Amino acid sequence: MLTVFNKLTQNLKYLWMCMCYNVKESVSNRKSFIIQTIAMFINNFVFIFFWQVLFSNKGGSINGINIYDILYLWSIPTIGYGIAFFCFGGIDTLCRDIVDGNLDIYLTKPKNSLISVLTSRSILSAMGDLIFGMVCGIIAVKFNPLKLLFLLVLGLVSGALTVSILTCVRLLCFWLGDISNVTNRYTHSLFITLTIYPEKMFPGIIKFAMYTVIPAAYVAHVPVKLMNTFSFAGVGILVLATIFFTILMFVLYNKGLKKYESGNGVTRR
Repeated sequence: MLTVFNKLTQNLKYLWMCMCYNVKESVSNRKSFIIQTIAMFINNFVFIFFWQVLFSNKGGSINGINIYDILYLWSIPTIGYGIAFFCFGGIDTLCRDIVDGNLDIYLTKPKNSLISVLTSRSILSAMGDLIFGMVCGIIAVKFNPLKLLFLLVLGLVSGALTVSILTCVRLLCFWLGDISNVTNRYTHSLFITLTIYPEKMFPGIIKFAMYTVIPAAYVAHVPVKLMNTFSFAGVGILVLATIFFTILMFVLYNKGLKKYESGNGVTRR
C-alpha cells in the first residue's frame, strides 16, 4: 500500500513539473498567447449574448431553463476544457503521435510516458476558455465565495474527466490506426457540443448516450445539477466516473503500447 502511495505521489509531482514547464514554455510568445486568449473569450461571449437575447424575448426562461443555468453550463465544462487543453494539449496530437511512431522520445524517459505525452504541448486559446468559464462562474454564483469555491472544484473534476475521456478515445488509434479525423469529430462535434446545451433539450436516447457512449454528462450536466441541488449521490457518481475513466485511460495506454510500432526516429526533446 505504501509503495502504491509513493508511486502515486511521484507521478503527481512529475505531472506538476511537466505542466509548469510546458505552460511556461508555451506562454513565452506573449503576443500570440494574449491574442488567442482574447479571441477565444470573445468567441464564447457571443454564445452567451445570444442566449441572453433569447431569454429576454421569451420572458426570462424556456421550459424552466434560465440564464443562470446556461452560465453554470458554460462555466464548469469550459473551465474543465480550458484546463484540459491548456495543460494537457498533447491530447490533440496523441492519435497522430501513435500512428506516426512519435512516442519513442517519451518511452525513453524514466517517468510515466503517458503523462509526458499529454503535457508535451499547450493549446494557448484554451486559456480564453478557462478565463471565460471563471467569469461565467463568478456571475452565476452571484459572487458567493463558498459556491464559487465549489464551482472551481467541480471545474477541476470536469477537467480531469475531459482529459481521461478524450484520451481514451484517441488511444483507440493503437488498434484502429489513423482515426484522427473521427476522434476530432467526436471531440468537437459530439462531446463538446453536448456539454454546452441543457440536458432538458435532449431526447431520451441522447441522454442515455451522454452517460455511456459519449459520457459528456459527467463533465457538464452532473456538476451543474450539483450546483443547483447538492447531493452526496451526485458527488459519488462524479467521483466514481473520474476514477473509472482515469484507470481506463492508463489501462488502454499500457495495453496499446503492446501494439505500438516505433517510428525509429532519433529525436531529442
